[in-house]
Amino acid sequence: MENLTTRRKLTILISGLFIELTVGIVYAYTVLRVYLENELGLNQVQSSIPYLLSLFFFAFFVMIAGRMIHEKTFKLWIVVGITSVVLGYMLASIAKDITLISTSIGVFLGSGVGILYGIPVKISQNLFKKRRGLTVGLTIGGFGMSSVITAPLLQFSLDQFGLQQTFIIFGIISGIILITASVLMTYKVELNQMYRKILKKEIEKPGKLFPVFFVVFMIGIMFGLSMIGLTSYIGIKDYNLSIESISLWIILYSTCNGLSRPLFGYIYDRFHLKPTIYLLSGMTLLVSLFYLFIDFRSESFFILTMGLSWATVGGYLSLMPNLTRDLFGEKSFTRNYGTMYFSYGIAAIIGNLYTSFMIDQQIDFGLIFIPVIILNLGLVIFMSYKKIKYYDVNQNAV
Repeated sequence: MENLTTRRKLTILISGLFIELTVGIVYAYTVLRVYLENELGLNQVQSSIPYLLSLFFFAFFVMIAGRMIHEKTFKLWIVVGITSVVLGYMLASIAKDITLISTSIGVFLGSGVGILYGIPVKISQNLFKKRRGLTVGLTIGGFGMSSVITAPLLQFSLDQFGLQQTFIIFGIISGIILITASVLMTYKVELNQMYRKILKKEIEKPGKLFPVFFVVFMIGIMFGLSMIGLTSYIGIKDYNLSIESISLWIILYSTCNGLSRPLFGYIYDRFHLKPTIYLLSGMTLLVSLFYLFIDFRSESFFILTMGLSWATVGGYLSLMPNLTRDLFGEKSFTRNYGTMYFSYGIAAIIGNLYTSFMIDQQIDFGLIFIPVIILNLGLVIFMSYKKIKYYDVNQNAV
């Protein structure tokens, strides 16, 4: 990778960005959710199932692909990932019930997204080693920024062509973009260096801190993912907004999600771990306290709280690969990162089932945030007392 020209490196970076933009449509589910509820007669818990399944299988296959991709299987995994995404859309186009829509969007689309997501991350880490946090943040920023493009396109297509035709259109376009970007991204990339198959004796055990940060990420991401899934519901029920206006605001929220990734990548590069987590926890606490104690019904309040909520997810996902590499080593990074990313899938299930169940039970919305406040306060206190050492980079506690 060091021998590549700057132009070639930028081509790889941009191609990876397009892959992330394409698969990041899972964050636009909040637009689709309203249509599914209306057409299939679903309640909040039922309509959350395709979303949480897609995020669970997304995270699960980030973990699986991280363990199994190596030089000889690299292209096969890309083909499987693209095929799974396209097949998910096509099956969704013929779905008439919650079972098939959950299988198509949740299992097939989510699995394909998970396979493809980690590949640009792995490659981008080797492009500009002096600014890895910023580079990775820019790459996965495409995933967070995806809804800037996909949400209004999805809304337009649903209004013009209906649910089934929209799935077909998005399946075809996604397949074309993913194939083209994958070819451009992997051309002249030294796969033998990045994806060398690691022998069992070479696998480094991540140590006692690994499960600790697995829980840290699970707690941190849980809140933001729930708010992303509930964006349309909150906008319609609490702020009397139309789904069309919410779709436009999702462009802003996706921008917050996307830009927070390089931003927090830079913050991590500059200030290290603890200040980054303090800031992310502070944003979560601010939004939670707003909804618990303040009963505003202005559109500006909706914009502020949702923008911060979407940004926390981007921040944690930017922090995750950099922290995994710095705390648990370079050699087993792909394996460890995939396992760490599974915390995202657990957070998706717990957070979305919890919030959807509470809403269906007609619990006051502000009270839903009490556990969120307790967990994040506990996280801040824990990080205040915990000494962290970097792996072979900086042996001083941060």
